[in-house]
Amino acid sequence: MSAPELQVVYRTDEEYTGQIRATVKSGPFSAAGAAWFDRINVKETFLVALRKFPLPENDPPTLEGGFWQSGNPKRLDQCHLRISIRPYDRRGTLLVHVDVSSEVWKTPDADLQNSASLRFRAEYPAVEAFTREFEEVLDGKREIAILTGIVA
Repeated sequence: MSAPELQVVYRTDEEYTGQIRATVKSGPFSAAGAAWFDRINVKETFLVALRKFPLPENDPPTLEGGFWQSGNPKRLDQCHLRISIRPYDRRGTLLVHVDVSSEVWKTPDADLQNSASLRFRAEYPAVEAFTREFEEVLDGKREIAILTGIVA
């Protein structure tokens, strides 16, 4: 069985914003999704949080994007991409949790909305390498960042 992994690419729209597309596979499952982000904000929040050791259990590093609630830019109406990484066990193993969902413009049934939630385990050195690669992706110095998980 191949190792679980998360692949992230960034397509810039302008100097500061662009689309992050994530492809995740774990066991026999795979999914892909995307959302729009301010790359500077991703670097100053999500990537900074991923560099902490140990990662906090109660407030794990989380990146999420989609359609934000009108009048409340801190609350999502629809989450199209969420990546969260938190402690998994006492050995220092981490849990990578990725949610992806297609956009809904009318209703989930009318738009045939699809969604997936995948999880896999990873280790700190792999997350550290992924964080470096992700920053390079956001800076246009690398095409793809890959977080490779632990084969179960």
